[in-house]
Amino acid sequence: MPELEYLAQCESVTIVPLHRMDRLELVRGTVGPFRPPQKTEVPLWLAIMLKRTNRCRIVAPEWLKYEHLRDLCRREEQPDALFAKLPFHYLEIAHILLTHAEDDIVESQGIRRLLQDLRESRQSKALRGVELLNPLQLQMDNLSAAEINEIRPLFKHTFDMLRQLEKLASTTEQSQQQSQFADQSYSELDDAIGSSYPI
Repeated sequence: MPELEYLAQCESVTIVPLHRMDRLELVRGTVGPFRPPQKTEVPLWLAIMLKRTNRCRIVAPEWLKYEHLRDLCRREEQPDALFAKLPFHYLEIAHILLTHAEDDIVESQGIRRLLQDLRESRQSKALRGVELLNPLQLQMDNLSAAEINEIRPLFKHTFDMLRQLEKLASTTEQSQQQSQFADQSYSELDDAIGSSYPI
C-alpha cells in the first residue's frame, strides 16, 4: 500500500557514500558528513535519492540477507512457532530496496522468493489465529504493518460477531435465570398456600 510505503521511507538504512558531502540538515535531525568509504545511517527516502544520483551504495539490512530469510522461513513453518521478530515495515522496506537498489542486494531473486514464502507462512499463521479469538483480546506479537493491514477487515468482522454472540448468550442466560426465579417463586407460593389451607 502506498501509505505504508510512505511511512516505511522514514526508517533508517545504512549506505556507503561514493562522494564526499557535507552534513545535511533534515526535519528529523542532521545526517552526515558523508566520507567514502565510511558507512552512514540515513532515512530510506534519502538513501534512494542518493542512489538514483549515483552518490551512494545501499547496504542490505541483516534481515534481508538470503541465509537469514531462509532460516526465518524454516522457523515460521514450524507448527507452534511464534511470529519471528522483523522490522514493523519489513515488507515495504524490502519492496523499495528491491525496486530501487536491486544491484546492491546479493541474490535478489532468491530473496524475492523467500520473502514471498515468508509472507505466505505468516499469513496462514495469522488466519489460524482466528480460531483462538475471544471477545476481549487478540494477541499476535511481531506482526508487521502490512500483515496487520491485510487481516484487519477479517478480525474486525470476527470480533463484531463474537460480541453479538456474547450479548446473545448473556440475554439467554438472564432469561433462564428469570424463568428459574419465577418457577421457584410459584413453587414457594404453592407451598405457602398449601400449608395455610390444609386439605
